[in-house]
Amino acid sequence: MTSVEEILVQEVARLSEEHAQEVLDLVRAKKKCAVTPERPKLTREELIKRAAGHPGIHAPDPDAPPFEKVEPIETRGIPASRMLIEDRR
Repeated sequence: MTSVEEILVQEVARLSEEHAQEVLDLVRAKKKCAVTPERPKLTREELIKRAAGHPGIHAPDPDAPPFEKVEPIETRGIPASRMLIEDRR
């Protein structure tokens, strides 16, 4: 059985120099953002601070009440939410 790394090497070997550079940039970007002991996962507070600097992103009020529990309505057929999820897979 061929390993994922072997398949990746084969696929990259088939790429043009330009496309191979794009893949290399993606891998480097992924590696740069990876959670490591030196770069632990961000806390909720850190994420809120980071998002606050972007226009159009607003963190919810910390004193806001939690969402209300909603009981789904029983109907015939497949629920639209399930159809949407299956359609996007």
